[in-house]
Amino acid sequence: MNQADKDARAEKVIKSVINNFLEEDNVRRIVVRAIDDYSGDPSFYVNIHLKRADQLPSIEQRSKLRDALRQELAVLEDNRFPYITIISSYWEAEPNGERKSA
Repeated sequence: MNQADKDARAEKVIKSVINNFLEEDNVRRIVVRAIDDYSGDPSFYVNIHLKRADQLPSIEQRSKLRDALRQELAVLEDNRFPYITIISSYWEAEPNGERKSA
């Protein structure tokens, strides 16, 4: 299996875990990029765009999500670390333009 196939398989698993872990109806889109991190190690940058800012996952939920992603990637024998960013697309409507993101 070539690297592009491995990346596609991992992306499919990452999106599935996220949709099962978070409220799927609040997820606008998920962007997964296989890229080297700041120290040059292979990793995944995962951007989760939510529809509603009032339903951001807690720190504990985000930690559990990261752990779940790492476990599922390990099943694929993929040791790349998933760096997760959660963004609410609703920030424009927040008071004083304050952006709620995690």
